[in-house]
Amino acid sequence: MTDKENVSLKSGYFRPEEKPFIDKMSDLLLRTQTMYIPQLTDFLNLREQLILNNLVNKYDDLYVHYFGGFEGAERVRGIIAPDYFVPKKSDFKISVFEIRYPEKFASLHHGQILGALTGSGVERDHFGDIITDGENWQFFVFDQMGDFISEQVQKIGPYKVHLSEKNFKELLLPKDDSHDEVINVHSLRIDTVVATAYDLSRQTAKTLVEHGKVQMNWVVNKNASSFITINDTLSVRGYGRVRVNDVMGKSKGNKYILFVNIINK
Repeated sequence: MTDKENVSLKSGYFRPEEKPFIDKMSDLLLRTQTMYIPQLTDFLNLREQLILNNLVNKYDDLYVHYFGGFEGAERVRGIIAPDYFVPKKSDFKISVFEIRYPEKFASLHHGQILGALTGSGVERDHFGDIITDGENWQFFVFDQMGDFISEQVQKIGPYKVHLSEKNFKELLLPKDDSHDEVINVHSLRIDTVVATAYDLSRQTAKTLVEHGKVQMNWVVNKNASSFITINDTLSVRGYGRVRVNDVMGKSKGNKYILFVNIINK
């Protein structure tokens, strides 16, 4: 086990590129502690939630509450607050929109919707999960962004669409096409994990990474030798998504045992 791989197993391990996020959360924590006023975060991915949990654990009198619009949401907003504070759902300032489109003639997919939302000028951390029941689609966004989103997003792919705001009693029952799996890998490198999860050659996986077709935690990472850690999510264009739920140790054959969640495209 290399030093880098060893440190990547630790839940408290932070990468240099995560420092701006750590600084931002540290500022919110300090502000909460000194002013006793709850602070609301942007939408956070699983890795960012893990980092924030590590940071808030250093404060005896602070707690972080999460909500992403529904039970089991991956992308959530956090409220950092004194431990006596009990938030309401409305405190998270989240709206949900349904996408109306010509269902008889069109078929939408997650990537199209994500592209349309980010293409409208909305920052990725301003909207949360995109969910479907297999036919209909909804997404979550900052409540103050609703009017802007409705005006800007009138086409997704080649199809004209209309966005309709819903209340939380009208949420879809999300269809989950993912599956949990235990995989054994020689290394915690990105290319090794991608190759094993999707049964690719190491060279093919390395090429995908170096050509910018793999995102780690929703940011393109072209360094095939980067190491994954717990709660990292790898999005592989054309193949799907791999979320690392746990690093369970090493096998008798000296391979890392990973508990992962995989979505096939």
